[in-house]
Amino acid sequence: MVVLEFTRKCSKKRYDAITSAVMFACNNLIPRVRKPVYINITPIHKLTETQGVNGDCMDEEDREFTIRIDVSLPLNEMISTILHEMVHVKQYLSGTLKQPRPGVAVYKRVDYDWEMEYDDRPWEIEAHCKEKQLAEKYFAEEEK
Repeated sequence: MVVLEFTRKCSKKRYDAITSAVMFACNNLIPRVRKPVYINITPIHKLTETQGVNGDCMDEEDREFTIRIDVSLPLNEMISTILHEMVHVKQYLSGTLKQPRPGVAVYKRVDYDWEMEYDDRPWEIEAHCKEKQLAEKYFAEEEK
């Protein structure tokens, strides 16, 4: 069960697209989850311009996550970003990715410097790969 909450308002079109993408990702990434997972969505205009990210995911502990998303992105790019961030939710839920202390990431039981190059982070490599697979499936189903 997923409990989805928006911490800020956004257009109905964006709200519906984000909700649809989150639920799609949950059904494909964590279909057997029994305990509730709480996902807070924070829509932010111009996040990419101001902070250099399309979105991000924070583990708030106790199965609660906050996803910030740039709602100024083109719709398909915003949806792909949500799918990417949901891969991180799965990584955190499964224990594959942990951030036990500031500046440290543990991915598949190996310690990494959180400040390492973004494109070299193995958890990001996995998220980009799964994002592409999920996006193909999501957009193919949307066309039907």
